[in-house]
Amino acid sequence: MRQTTLRSTLTFSAAAAIAALLPSTVQAQSGKWVATISQVATAGGSADITIEPRGDKYSRVKVSFRNVKRDMRIAWDIVNGQCRDQGAPIAPQATFTQVQTMTDGSGTATANVPKLEPGKMYYIRVFDPQTIPTDNNVWGCANIAEKQ
Repeated sequence: MRQTTLRSTLTFSAAAAIAALLPSTVQAQSGKWVATISQVATAGGSADITIEPRGDKYSRVKVSFRNVKRDMRIAWDIVNGQCRDQGAPIAPQATFTQVQTMTDGSGTATANVPKLEPGKMYYIRVFDPQTIPTDNNVWGCANIAEKQ
């Protein structure tokens, strides 16, 4: 009987040691991302960004402006990295439909982009459509956070 108890204790101890070495359970990622630009220079107002998965390869981005100057065009893109990293856009500029603001200071655009990868960093830039965007000439920038 003592030998059985000892063998059970050793088996349990070995299993506990192996379990301790394994990574903890990772929660499934939602595939949803969000960001807010609280103040858009030149245009005024702010912008909210939501990103949701569309199948295995794409995400759908919605950018919504509020309280910005009316009847104004605003360009935007999503870039790898964090604000001020001078990262590369995740898709060609033509992918990101320009926003035409309305008389009430609102405006919305959507785009289908390559699916954002969990654990990577991305940011959104808004800028004058007449310029080639750099992190130094944008009207606003916000890091995009993955929703849990």
